[in-house]
Amino acid sequence: MAFEPPQSEFRARAEFLKLRQGRFDLHSYAQRARYLVSSIVDEPIDVPTQVVTFMTGLNDGPIRNQLFREYPKTLEGAISRAMQEEFSIKQAKFQGFPSRPPRQSNVVHDGPEPMDISYISTPGNERPHNDGKCFRCGKSGHFARNCKVSLPDRQTAQGSRSNNYGRSNGRRFDRSQRSKNGNDQ
Repeated sequence: MAFEPPQSEFRARAEFLKLRQGRFDLHSYAQRARYLVSSIVDEPIDVPTQVVTFMTGLNDGPIRNQLFREYPKTLEGAISRAMQEEFSIKQAKFQGFPSRPPRQSNVVHDGPEPMDISYISTPGNERPHNDGKCFRCGKSGHFARNCKVSLPDRQTAQGSRSNNYGRSNGRRFDRSQRSKNGNDQ
């Protein structure tokens, strides 16, 4: 090592630990990382640190996200996986599939945006409304709890109503029917 500048391993280690992709393409960044790691011979950087340093130095984007999901075991594995991801992204763009959703335009509007108020719902609008009519007999002027229509009249009124809302009449047992059957107790 007579021809290398003094403290070259120290400088290579420092440069590797602060290595960032920046404006370089992925291949150049990977080659630089490989070169710096191979320059450190006396006390080599441990493999997990190599992987983490390479991954954190990548530009934000789908390649970096995928590597952090998979977390490769070696630097070569990380570089290989990054190259595969880059190839996949380029293929997807070539075939017309975007790698990420398009960004919203940052157009500044001068005034307030008009809104369509026909989509606004109030708490009373969620239920079907009966236009103020009784739910039992269908007549207006009273509520179902105050309805005085007898049972046979209710059944015919509900059967004739078109707006039944899926209600069914439960079977009611009348006291007059019980005494006729002889089931008095």
